[in-house]
Amino acid sequence: MSTLQKITMPISCVDMNGENPLPLFWTMGVKPRFFSPENLAEDDELFLNHHTVCSTFPYRAQDEYTHALTHTGLPAVVLENEYLRATFTPTVGGKLWSLYDKKAERELLFANPVFRPAYLALRNAWTSGGVEWNCGATIGHHPHTTDTMFTVLIDEKESGIGCPVLRMYHFERIRAVTQQMDFYLPDGSPYLHCRMRIVNDAYTETPMYWWSNIAVESDPTARNVVPADYAFTNSISVSAIKSDKVIVDRVAIPYRDGIDISYPTRNPKPKDYFFKTYPDRRHYTAHLDKDGYGLVETSTARLKGRKLFVWGQGNGGINFQEFLAGDDGQGHYSNGQYCEIQCGLAASQYEAIPMPAKTAWEFIEYYGPLKADPTLVHGEWHTAQAEVEACLDAVAPLADMEKELRDTHKMATSALGEVLYYGDGFAALENLRREKADMQPLCPHLDFGKVGESEAMWVALLKNGSLRCGDNENSELPPASFQRRPEWRSLLQAAADGPDRHFWPTHYHLGCAYLADRMLAEAERELELSCRLNTNAWNLQAIAELYRLQGKADLYAMTALAAARTLPSVDALVKNAMLALYRTKKWREIYELAQELTAHQRALPRVKLYYATACAELDKLEEAEAILYENGALIVDDIQEEERTIGNLWLLVEGKKAARDGRPFDPETAEIPLVFSFAD
Repeated sequence: MSTLQKITMPISCVDMNGENPLPLFWTMGVKPRFFSPENLAEDDELFLNHHTVCSTFPYRAQDEYTHALTHTGLPAVVLENEYLRATFTPTVGGKLWSLYDKKAERELLFANPVFRPAYLALRNAWTSGGVEWNCGATIGHHPHTTDTMFTVLIDEKESGIGCPVLRMYHFERIRAVTQQMDFYLPDGSPYLHCRMRIVNDAYTETPMYWWSNIAVESDPTARNVVPADYAFTNSISVSAIKSDKVIVDRVAIPYRDGIDISYPTRNPKPKDYFFKTYPDRRHYTAHLDKDGYGLVETSTARLKGRKLFVWGQGNGGINFQEFLAGDDGQGHYSNGQYCEIQCGLAASQYEAIPMPAKTAWEFIEYYGPLKADPTLVHGEWHTAQAEVEACLDAVAPLADMEKELRDTHKMATSALGEVLYYGDGFAALENLRREKADMQPLCPHLDFGKVGESEAMWVALLKNGSLRCGDNENSELPPASFQRRPEWRSLLQAAADGPDRHFWPTHYHLGCAYLADRMLAEAERELELSCRLNTNAWNLQAIAELYRLQGKADLYAMTALAAARTLPSVDALVKNAMLALYRTKKWREIYELAQELTAHQRALPRVKLYYATACAELDKLEEAEAILYENGALIVDDIQEEERTIGNLWLLVEGKKAARDGRPFDPETAEIPLVFSFAD
């Protein structure tokens, strides 16, 4: 019998410590531009450069966490039948943490033994393992990946489909769409059923992005079988998507440069492969070991994209995977090595596709075990595909999945249940805005709870036409939250032109909203008005980001420094100033600022990294080396994917020591110690 229950997973966890109070602008730079060589076909249908956004504003960064494991226990919900046990974590983005095959007594995913984030998501914090469903506006791990999702437990009677349903959903604030995920395990089913629904109920088209991100444990014998003969990939490394120009190429698979890339561990370097799936076949991805056993995912027709991501075999990828897992403090260790097999709405992850106005997109994914003939799976490529498809067709015919999608529509749009967790209050706020504008609410069958303190000033703006609320004029307090969409920007502009024309927070928030959408002249006008009314750390920091986007490097760095000195007790302002000074190579200023900090602030990992680099640049090598090797090695909690700062610091120190001692040293050939290497 299918069951649904709440549990606490006994895994070791870090402390998240809330959110960064600053607006999330520092990820903004030059928009990535994707270019295609002439070998792409006219039917490849890549929506490259289609309304991409370069910032996750109005969300705040989640970069206050530690790397040290501090407690045990992660809230979870378990769906179970006679075949599978599926464990979900509603407070960590609704991730499917584990999918256990009870018959084979084997885990199908990489189930991370710890909750330990690093900087891999749009808001920074992301943890490896499991399955994550990314829906929203921007390329990457979605804004809610470590947030609490709205979570509802629907019993068998209420669901009307013969089994209980776990529902998780949220409101995405940049595109103003609703993502709903319904999970169920019917009796007798060897597959977890995942019914997805994305709703754009606006009167305008919106770009839409979706990738189901599946982590499977690395196995040198395992092959990733997909229905494709070609893949799209960037012409350099996976880090290319962070640059301002990316060449997207189409290559034949499974062999590339003499390597069968369908075996993930054979890929020497980090790489993305986005498969050009056959238009007339079912869509799936299977990760099968030497015995032909492993995880399979298959979906209804709308989810056509499939992808393979590999970390490669370099020190950086190996170290980063262990950094995300490692020793759990309870006698268990994992090297964290995995690969990602992903599934998307589009052909590649470099694009968002147009979603029409007043539209709901729905699809179903199945996840579960597959046992195929190993001689066929590991044989000729098309034979391997045929074997996987035959196995799937025998258990889960595509026509039955499409019928299930239609038959469960009523459940997905009407079933209610017990609310286990509420997410943030911005969906409730959006419903208040819609009510005032005489519009229909978001997905009426979903309970979005109530607005909270973070949304209070926006409620005041709706009701009174003014942002004045409580103590929000106090320049020593961080802003409660931000808004970006044109509807809110119009309300802010009306307030700034009217009752709030002498109220610095309104001009500040309006300036931030303009800045997020690269309306630099308008942002400059409003932020300068805010400063004239009350110069403070918050509007100075925003002006610093404006200078950065305008290419005024010195003004950027010195204004960020001024913001930190205006309110020196705020760690986020200190870290932001250190970053600005580091980016602009102002080593003396970093050194001097560090002398002004409290002992707590000097111990912040990012501060230590930038200070140690400044010490090395200023030839204070003993001081730099002491920080680099403190407690064995400098640990930066929120180290970023392919970040080279720690490795570069080691190269700088070793190079200067060699020059001092009259020894040869070549930074191009020097091998960075594994503990300092996070990029290949």
